[in-house]
Amino acid sequence: MLPTTSRVAVLNEIQPPQSRPFRVEERPVPPLEPGAILVRMRLAGICGTDVHILHGKVKVNTPAILGHENVGEVVAIGGEVPRYDITGAQIAIGQTITWLPKSCMHCYNCTILGDQAKCENRIGYGGWLPATKHPYLVGGFAEYAWLLPDSDVVIVPPDVKPEAIVLGDALRIMVHGFDRIGGINYGDNVVVQGSGAVGLMGLLLARDAGANRVIVIGAPDARLALAREFGADATLNVMTTTPAERLAQVHALTGGRGADVVLECAGVPAAVPEGLELTRINGRYLIAGHYGDAGTVPLNPHVINKKQITITGAWSAANKHFLRGLTLMRKLPIDKLVTHRYGLDEVNEALIATERQETLKAVIVP
Repeated sequence: MLPTTSRVAVLNEIQPPQSRPFRVEERPVPPLEPGAILVRMRLAGICGTDVHILHGKVKVNTPAILGHENVGEVVAIGGEVPRYDITGAQIAIGQTITWLPKSCMHCYNCTILGDQAKCENRIGYGGWLPATKHPYLVGGFAEYAWLLPDSDVVIVPPDVKPEAIVLGDALRIMVHGFDRIGGINYGDNVVVQGSGAVGLMGLLLARDAGANRVIVIGAPDARLALAREFGADATLNVMTTTPAERLAQVHALTGGRGADVVLECAGVPAAVPEGLELTRINGRYLIAGHYGDAGTVPLNPHVINKKQITITGAWSAANKHFLRGLTLMRKLPIDKLVTHRYGLDEVNEALIATERQETLKAVIVP
């Protein structure tokens, strides 16, 4: 028997996490259209973007069902025609899957620029599809999710844990970012600004690519300890050091030159001018942490001009970046970075803990 209702955590209005804005409600499960997929949720990640949404820095329409880092089990597939994932593998009931933002492949950015991440008509689950319209179950903070017939689905390989897949959103962003900066050269010295999920994915990719030294700047101490466990050569706590002290430490570890590559993964505007100071002459600087608009910051263009720094950004990612990230998920115990688990009724507590940086990666287990 297929379920007729699903419990969901609904965000009815934009309020900060401390206001406990989510309410658990019962919603009907609509009949499946041909090609649609009903998924029983296994894990939904709490992302920094979810916190930004609650502060109005990333726009969504309310009421909304958040949760865009999702893993679930296929319960039913609508219609009689076989359904395939983005690699061409046939999807079957009982399989574990994840689903990605859907690009239209018709707009200027998709067809002329060849950039799925900047699709003008992109469809994203977890806040960007209206929860007031069919099929209603459009986010991961729920017992069940209803996937549209043309959704971009990936069958999770049996040797990759669901916890690793939840971190795939942060990982695919950094795979995209590495593409944008031309990759990491063997022997590069790398600074990572930010010790959250995106920053630690940058650390892992840099280490895997053959970086010489990787220095992680962030907070709190628990996150920095995880960074060292996963291969950081040095960590600097932004709460107990000054920018001048951090610059001196980076220079001491890089022969007085600064980093070949600096990865901004903090989402804090002040990190950008500091990161440019940490970058060597002819170095490269990636901005990957500002998905939400955190505001402006004074910047001296002379530093960029004098040091001939190449700067680029990375916005979300394309499907290919997620698939390439699966390689790292197989090689390293990324699942260990999931540090906290919450039930669906505890979604407000999960968001509060995430905002306070008490977690590295929290997940909802419905």
